[in-house]
Amino acid sequence: MGATNCPETPRQKMIGMMYLVYTAMLAMNVAAEVLNGFVTVGEAMQKSNENLEVKLVDSYDNFQFAYENNKEKVQEKWDKAKEIQKLSNAVVDSIEFYRAEFLCQIKESADVVNYDTAGNEYKRTIMFRSGTDLLIDSARAAYSEGGLSILTDPEKSDFNNSTAYFYGHEDEPDPNKYAIRLKNVINAYKEDVKRVLGQDAEKVKIGLDVDSKKWNAHSKKLEPWEQYMFYDVICAADMVTLTRLVAEVRNTEFDAVQFLYKAVKSNDFSFDKVTVITRPKSGYVIQGGRYETSIAVGAYDSKAHFEVEIGGQKFTSDDSGMVKYSVNCGATGNKTIAGKIYVKKDNNVESYEFHDSYFVAEPVAVVSLTKMNVVYAGIDNPVSIGVPGVASKDVTPQVVEGAATLTPAGAAGDYIIKAQKPGKLKIQINAKTDGKTTKSMGVKEFRVKRIPAPILKVGNNSTGASVQKAELTAQPIIRAVMQDFDFQIPAIKVTSFTFNVQGSGQMDIQGTGNRLTPDMIARINNARRGQKVYITDVTVQTPDGLKHTLDATFRLK
Repeated sequence: MGATNCPETPRQKMIGMMYLVYTAMLAMNVAAEVLNGFVTVGEAMQKSNENLEVKLVDSYDNFQFAYENNKEKVQEKWDKAKEIQKLSNAVVDSIEFYRAEFLCQIKESADVVNYDTAGNEYKRTIMFRSGTDLLIDSARAAYSEGGLSILTDPEKSDFNNSTAYFYGHEDEPDPNKYAIRLKNVINAYKEDVKRVLGQDAEKVKIGLDVDSKKWNAHSKKLEPWEQYMFYDVICAADMVTLTRLVAEVRNTEFDAVQFLYKAVKSNDFSFDKVTVITRPKSGYVIQGGRYETSIAVGAYDSKAHFEVEIGGQKFTSDDSGMVKYSVNCGATGNKTIAGKIYVKKDNNVESYEFHDSYFVAEPVAVVSLTKMNVVYAGIDNPVSIGVPGVASKDVTPQVVEGAATLTPAGAAGDYIIKAQKPGKLKIQINAKTDGKTTKSMGVKEFRVKRIPAPILKVGNNSTGASVQKAELTAQPIIRAVMQDFDFQIPAIKVTSFTFNVQGSGQMDIQGTGNRLTPDMIARINNARRGQKVYITDVTVQTPDGLKHTLDATFRLK
């Protein structure tokens, strides 16, 4: 820079300008790195949540197994575990709903990038809006697949829209905004979990502290949770906060269920016998393949090894406490395997007999519907087609009966069946078993049915349910959904409906779009316990082209 007592030269001015540009570029790079950091943290937390979901599934499976084996002993704890599961799912669903609705309001669509088994990139665009309707389920699916990567950097760093949606722009939070609603939902969840656990609630760690104030280093003061988390906070940070809240809910659920399960198992007796365990890799073997099984001892001491004798051959267990046995399979039919396990106990060796069986079959085609057990007319039906022992590129399926098309989709072996009408469908599978000679592997027959009619929901509440007023007004979106239908189909659009409350003495309200109006919400809030809310005259069209007229009724608690 030039001296303060003389004018700057053109060169000095140019250097000064270049320095300012460089400083600005550095600031932009730091901002990009910070945003990338949020993406990294968000992806890591999302992966952690998925892993926790797997652990929860295992916990519930173990609990259910214990219940089915001793219902009288396990009934009380199992009922509590199922209630906690229901409460936790409801909270997670509310969090994901708020996130999806926010995404619908700031974006019209998102590009989700995936990769097939060969590593090839393919991108698909998911729409978040259909006219004035918000496609909540589509936004939820897009974020589940793509995470923060579906947002641009300007969207990630934007705090105006996120503050307006979650908190409001005033000094005091808007009670109608979702930060306060979310806080109330979480506090209600904590109280419900404590109620279910009863006197044992103090023995379970329940986090989710949304009542304590947080120190804001920027404003130099303590702030309520909703202000600290959502006021003037960028969108990327809000998304990570919601993912963290899901993790805390699932951790609370996991700790509670584990406590209940251990309370059941604490009265079990210790093992007093050695049990032989065989674990076949598969009990169904193709001719020319190999039968393989793992043999172990229950309550096995990892510091000791044991021996297995099968057909005169002896094997020693490995460091994982397993013996892996395999044999070539030539002839077809039922086969048996028998042997003995020799275990050292004190200074003696004790033997335990075991028996197992398996079936050797001729090569056959394998056709498995990815989503359902039937083919539905008018929509895409994902199906996987393969032949054991044959590469997917050497398998060629074709429709030999029925009005339908069969199109490759995504990974090798994946196809889309699209049938035109109900009836019968037959697919013949040909394969090159040796890489050269084409051979028919059989014909598979399927039924073609119409997709079921949708049902109406308001938020997550199904028609016929008894609900609290807040359950209808917290998520005032009318949705036509395919109940217990696992296909990913385009959202079914709701464009108009008729609304009224039983015994209100008021005229019907004609609604447009798919959202309850403030007048409708006010009428619900003014209704008495036991009155019914009617939503009628909803005409929708399902993806197969059929039109359905739907109604819904809810009784207020």
